[in-house]
Amino acid sequence: MMKKIFLLIIFLLCFFSYAQKEYSLSKISSDKIKLDGVVNTSEWENAIQIPLIYEQEPGNNTQAQRRTIAYLTYSDEFLYVAFISYVDPSTEVRASMRPRDNMSIWNDDMFIIRFDTFKDARNNFVLASNSLGSQFDLRMLNATDGMNKYDSSFNANFISVGSIAEDRYQVEWKIPFSEIPSPNGENQQWNFNLGNRYYKDGKSIDLGSQTLDRDNPCEICQTTDVLNISNIKVKKRFELLPYVSASAQGERENIDDKINYDPLERRAGFGINMDFSKTTSLEVTFNPDFSQVEADVTRIDINSAVSLRYRERRPYFSRGTDIVRFSDGAFYSRSISNPSISTKLLSQNSNSRIFFLTAVDQDSPYLIASEDKSYLGQGGQSFVNVFRYQRIINDKTRIGMYSSNRFYKDGGYGNLLGIDGLFILNKKWRLNYELFKNFNQEPNKNWIDSSDKIGNRSVALNGEEFNGDALYLTFERNTEHWKSYFTYRNISPEYQTDVGFVVKNNRRWATFAHGYQNILDKKNLRSFELGTKLDVNYTFDNNLKTISLDGEFQIETIGNTEISYTYDWDIFKNFMDIDFKDLPTSDLNIRSSPTEFFNFNISYEWGKDLAYNEEIPEKGKLKTFSIYASFQINENLNINGLLNYSELKTLDASEYYFSGNIFRLTTRYQFSNFLNLRLIAEKNTFNKSFFIQPLVQWNPNPSTIFYLGGNQNTDLEIDQEIIPLLKFRRSQIFFKFQYLIGLKK
Repeated sequence: MMKKIFLLIIFLLCFFSYAQKEYSLSKISSDKIKLDGVVNTSEWENAIQIPLIYEQEPGNNTQAQRRTIAYLTYSDEFLYVAFISYVDPSTEVRASMRPRDNMSIWNDDMFIIRFDTFKDARNNFVLASNSLGSQFDLRMLNATDGMNKYDSSFNANFISVGSIAEDRYQVEWKIPFSEIPSPNGENQQWNFNLGNRYYKDGKSIDLGSQTLDRDNPCEICQTTDVLNISNIKVKKRFELLPYVSASAQGERENIDDKINYDPLERRAGFGINMDFSKTTSLEVTFNPDFSQVEADVTRIDINSAVSLRYRERRPYFSRGTDIVRFSDGAFYSRSISNPSISTKLLSQNSNSRIFFLTAVDQDSPYLIASEDKSYLGQGGQSFVNVFRYQRIINDKTRIGMYSSNRFYKDGGYGNLLGIDGLFILNKKWRLNYELFKNFNQEPNKNWIDSSDKIGNRSVALNGEEFNGDALYLTFERNTEHWKSYFTYRNISPEYQTDVGFVVKNNRRWATFAHGYQNILDKKNLRSFELGTKLDVNYTFDNNLKTISLDGEFQIETIGNTEISYTYDWDIFKNFMDIDFKDLPTSDLNIRSSPTEFFNFNISYEWGKDLAYNEEIPEKGKLKTFSIYASFQINENLNINGLLNYSELKTLDASEYYFSGNIFRLTTRYQFSNFLNLRLIAEKNTFNKSFFIQPLVQWNPNPSTIFYLGGNQNTDLEIDQEIIPLLKFRRSQIFFKFQYLIGLKK
């Protein structure tokens, strides 16, 4: 009882005190703390203790029901952080061995620290780990939309070690100051806060060291506790990243033949990463190997009239690219597909940020957007440069400019210029704009085979010159319960970005959305949301393209389960100069993580849609179904499966426009936080293929990696002959070893 009264008094004193707290850390020698995952009070006796006393969700800054304490101290080169969360011995602690930056870690009990090192809400650098020390790091951006709020490309090379005891779980961290971007100087003052997410009775609970104002949609603006650190030594990084790789590919001509392998293909290259100062760095990569460790999840594109966008997985092109994120898609790093050499300069000072990328790309994708579809071709060598400057006026205002250029070896170019700005008018209102202008000359090449026209311009590449422009304007109003936004997009028929990803143009598009949300924290209803959205789209010739009205509803209920339903009614749609009316679809999604052992996601969509890739587009009856299920068998073994099914029938249901499915099964055994064995198998009935990809991966830090694996591919049908599933037609065996050599000065 006395313990509870004491915690209540501390909570009330903190709650009614000034929101911003300031901590000045005591310095220790680097050998004071032994990182073993056990928080020994004698080791941490000189550390500042910070209790996490606020339940931010589902409680609205109510008193935390679980005792969690953080310890902070530092040495010349490292920040040391420890967390202890005290639990009832009968309480299950969610924790499994995870690969680095694996999204499944958010289903575990975990600790979080956020840094706003420049104290201007440009972003938060976020480090997290579960109770076994599995890590996740990301950059949190000044955005309100969940899809654009997080940038997982940020990587910090830090150490985390955790353990679970009878009445607690605990983690110790050692964070090099050189790994966290911050201003120059040996005396630092950062904004920061701390968090703890845990699960109880099937629901997640978030604790924090600060209150969280739900009426303020800018979460990173609320990282305001102050951390004072003096007389530190931040050594400049000079890192070498050499690699060697080899692969052998083989194929069998006839089904009963042996696979004949080509000679072993060897490759080597290296990268350099050097700091000119704490705020400015240069990366150079020579003959890089950007082969992916894990194959992209295949997406169903049989009824898509445009190219599909895939997430960037290459660390070199991920680091620092949050500054070139645009609503427009003006920059798309995967448009640089096979560079022989590339350089990247990153600089962020107290009031500005600079991003400058150059590359010689050996294989240049060429993407053309039009009113209803896109065209993609594969070009030859090109020279690319991208420059971005952002001026940070204060924590509520920033403006910037952007330019990109692509010059093709045998003629032709694509130039893009743009300006943008973000203005947080007050706590509830914000304005965001982007304005771009392109200047292009096509190559005279056969990269795209099409006789289509875009206005008076042919799609075929014959050296034509053209230019266009694009405008994106968004007003947003957000409070604890209400969210509204208005977006206007103005994309001219000749708009194109050769280092970006824009698949449609010739549209003046207005969107208005309004919604209500409430966190009730009841036993069977934790929260709910409902909203509506209206889209109206005209061409530049003032022809109506789309009128669409959506209704959305979402609840969060028992078992950490979210259920959402969207009714998307295309009242009018024009596609390929044909008018269609009354195209409603319904979309039901269920996502749940009731236990550590099992989580799943189910979606079902039905209604009317167009057969976009028919010679004459027609209405059809649509059904799509997707189910993902993950089983955490034990601390080390995870098995998950994904099934996507899609069909479109004629309105009288007499025949199919298309029907098929993709099934993917992944089995992963995690020996430690750094070493795992993984097997992926995928069957695709759309293209009648099957592949498996076994892989052994060792990844002790963000840059050092060793993997050994292969791809085995089967054509399930050849000339209408059914091929056995494991009768592989093509085979590839590969390995790669990339090692980070750090030389700090």
